[in-house]
Amino acid sequence: MIEPHGGTLQERLITQDQFDARARGLKRLTVDARALNDLELLAVGALSPLTGFLDEAAYRTVVESMRLPDGTVWPLPITLAVKDAPEVGESVVLADDAGREWAVLTVTSRYQRDPHHEARHVFGTEDVAHPGVAVLMEQPTTLVGGPVEVAPLPSQSFQAHRLTPRALRAEIETRGWSTVAGFQTRNPIHRAHEALTKIALEVCDGLVLHPLVGETKKDDVPAAARFESYEALVKGYYPKARTVLAAFPAAMRYAGPREALFHVLVRKNYGITHLIVGRDHAGVGSYYPPLAAQQLVKRFTLAELGVTPLAFDPTFYCRVCGSIASSRTCPHGPSDQLALSGTQLRELLHSGRPIPPEVTRPEIAEILRRHVSAPATPQRGVLLWFTGLSGAGKSTLARSVEAALKRHHRVEVLDGDEIRSTLSKGLGFSKEDRDTNIRRIGMVGRMLARNGVIAIGAAISPYADTRAEVKAAAAADGVAFVEVHVHAAMETLLTRDTKGLYRKALAGEVKHFTGVDDPYEAPASPELALDTAGTDVATCTSRILEVLARFGVVP
Repeated sequence: MIEPHGGTLQERLITQDQFDARARGLKRLTVDARALNDLELLAVGALSPLTGFLDEAAYRTVVESMRLPDGTVWPLPITLAVKDAPEVGESVVLADDAGREWAVLTVTSRYQRDPHHEARHVFGTEDVAHPGVAVLMEQPTTLVGGPVEVAPLPSQSFQAHRLTPRALRAEIETRGWSTVAGFQTRNPIHRAHEALTKIALEVCDGLVLHPLVGETKKDDVPAAARFESYEALVKGYYPKARTVLAAFPAAMRYAGPREALFHVLVRKNYGITHLIVGRDHAGVGSYYPPLAAQQLVKRFTLAELGVTPLAFDPTFYCRVCGSIASSRTCPHGPSDQLALSGTQLRELLHSGRPIPPEVTRPEIAEILRRHVSAPATPQRGVLLWFTGLSGAGKSTLARSVEAALKRHHRVEVLDGDEIRSTLSKGLGFSKEDRDTNIRRIGMVGRMLARNGVIAIGAAISPYADTRAEVKAAAAADGVAFVEVHVHAAMETLLTRDTKGLYRKALAGEVKHFTGVDDPYEAPASPELALDTAGTDVATCTSRILEVLARFGVVP
């Protein structure tokens, strides 16, 4: 069995009891989805030899030379950017925006990044049209580094296939494989991918199909579509005894050659000995020259990498040969060749054009079609209204529903906090001002819904008579009003209260706080009531979509 990168699998998981003891009384920092992807990788040892987010010394050497301070090859900075940075020596809890606590970070380093310098080195460009650069430029410039201790991970999508490095290594050992080919992609699989993976099977004992299921850019094919297509392909066209399908829970950074090198090293931690490196591995647009990823990986010795890169020539479908070929095997010219790429397949899907069988198998095309199609305007709009106390999860669910619908519908989220800072700036918290704010959100929502938009209002909206007024106005405009009551027990709201407002209100330090000394009138008969303390975001989102389907807004 191949050794992990750095020699030891650095797993950072601790038990729930240990985590509760470590986290008690600590300040909480909310982190984004990409940081959660990194925390999962750190938890299971996929980022070995890292034990946490990079300190300043490691950050500088990784950016400048693609190495950790001890000389170990490491091409991507795994960092945590924060607005309110804790002090060195302080421990903090890292939580998601729904309030779930994921990890304790012990801060050993606090420093500043120059995002332009990092962009030039890591991405090879400062162009904010590059999705990786865009994310980098939006983040705070203050970074904190240090080891993490991660709580037991929640059940997530593709859970049965979410094999940890330890679990995948055990599976490889059980199957008796000495050499293992790995295949990484963020794209749906096409015929060229299939051909390359089967060539790899000719030279290795087994194959791990390891599609990435973390954060990607908005126009990438959804992970659910990609994974279902892999399941169908493995079932029908790969030898089961020699193939494993596993989910790789990383976020895409679109760093081209550097990310290709990162994928090679991380797969070593999973027990993979050979990795297919594509012609534009982890690339985007035209930012990286052809074969740049393969060329960078070849600069490092096998002793440094531990994994053998499989760098095949670009492939295409030759109409004369009637098969997938490369310039090494096919004598025919460009006019007889059909280029195959994930970008091309995505464009065909989003445009609604037919997908030729030379590009991908018909049954795979059908699966992708079910998930992805050209954007369409819904036959009717709707005003989807989330009401509930502060911290119940209204904004989180609004954004989750938005993400689920925006590929096929026009969607706008009217968040109560955002509206108060813009359209309702200057309003206070008297009943009259609160009602005015709700009426304004309702008016904008009706205008959007009249034009076929799914308008999502997310505001406490504490008074039943005002919500009824908004509903009546929507009905007068011919707009469906779907009311969702988002609630959680007070003890749950207290744990999510990062600003301590509930505690101050309960102590009498803050007056007229809804749910404490100001009333909240829960809906008597909402279309849906969701207890977010006992139901995860994905399940809540599915239940909301079911309600919208009953209203004829979505399929």
